[in-house]
Amino acid sequence: MNNAGNSWQPDFQVAMGETFSEHVSPPVPFEEASAHECCEVIWSIAGQDVSPTRLASLSEAQIVALAQEFGDRFESEAPTTSQIKEAIAGTLARWPIGSPDAAFTDEYSDA
Repeated sequence: MNNAGNSWQPDFQVAMGETFSEHVSPPVPFEEASAHECCEVIWSIAGQDVSPTRLASLSEAQIVALAQEFGDRFESEAPTTSQIKEAIAGTLARWPIGSPDAAFTDEYSDA
């Protein structure tokens, strides 16, 4: 996350965490599912360097594991795999594959 070439990543992770928070509640308690807490769950399965491409390429087994990890981490019933897939789709709607570097470069090209 500290890599200068990945300056877009904190913004992407906030968007990803917010989107997952909206989609996994319920059964995950909404008041506990902050964007950062959701990112920690995602990082445990997809790695801290998760990108739109990595998120889109999660296997069915990883999606199942991600749903289970949400349930375990928040001590609640696990969200369904459909909820996880909807969260992935919602994240990709906000940050399409290939867009982070382009969005950052375009926004700060004068710097």
